[in-house]
Amino acid sequence: MDLAPSEDQIALCDAATKWLGQNMPLDGARGRNPALFDEMMAMGWIGMTTPDIGLDHASEALVFIEMGRCLAPLAALPSAVAARWFDAPGKTALAIPDGDAVDDAVRIFDGEGATLALGLWNGNAGSIALPGGLPAGACLDPSSTLAVLNPSPAPMVASDGRAGLHLALLAAAYALGCAEAARDMAADYAKLREQFGRPIGAYQAIKHICADGVVRAAVARSQIFYAACALDADSADAAYHVAAAKRLADSAALANARDNIQVHGGIGMTDEASPHLVLKRAHLLAFVAPVATRVLLDAVLES
Repeated sequence: MDLAPSEDQIALCDAATKWLGQNMPLDGARGRNPALFDEMMAMGWIGMTTPDIGLDHASEALVFIEMGRCLAPLAALPSAVAARWFDAPGKTALAIPDGDAVDDAVRIFDGEGATLALGLWNGNAGSIALPGGLPAGACLDPSSTLAVLNPSPAPMVASDGRAGLHLALLAAAYALGCAEAARDMAADYAKLREQFGRPIGAYQAIKHICADGVVRAAVARSQIFYAACALDADSADAAYHVAAAKRLADSAALANARDNIQVHGGIGMTDEASPHLVLKRAHLLAFVAPVATRVLLDAVLES
């Protein structure tokens, strides 16, 4: 198992970073042109692991980290999984069930223009058909919309358990993108903002906050890439490594986003600034394939 990104993977990430920076800046996450999602699909980012393209999960995860840094549309997560495991090209909305019962209410995120929604039921990936004209409103993440299906139709569950791992891995990649975005925003502001004639980044308390953010993101990135490689290799412990990656990425995203707001001070609490966008996306991603502590502990005790 090669744990270092290849030259091709690095080039793919560089190209994604450049396009996302030009077309999807983080501070423009609210009210984006829906055509941008179509452009992402046209570039193959939403179907990288399908047989037609044939890239591995490691390459896909690296690109999704860059997408997460820009708060790219949430629909990219379920759409990539649906294209790979359900042979469903096109936009698929993100589904988060209220419970494990198949008839529980389901929250639908970023569902405009989608006919399917995909989520996890009892840890298994499943898709449901969306009715036309489903009303959507605002949600926790201002870059997305929310609709509710109650009751929900029974999901069509994927026959391959790796579909659920795929969704969890991509959600972890998005969360790591949030963590890295918050890390960079905090460091950049610490260099810019001055107190008592010095940048606040010169003070030890701020240095420690920024350094902690670097460490959290680095640990999560390493685990995500390892988990993606384990999934590509169909390792017996792939589920554990994906769960560990999701837990680390969620923790890094939430902690870094909170610290970013603290570094920004008063302006970090305001709506016109961007730090809150990262924190809200991090909170929402924590509900996608959440990892219970007992799952990680049971896996360790069994090994």
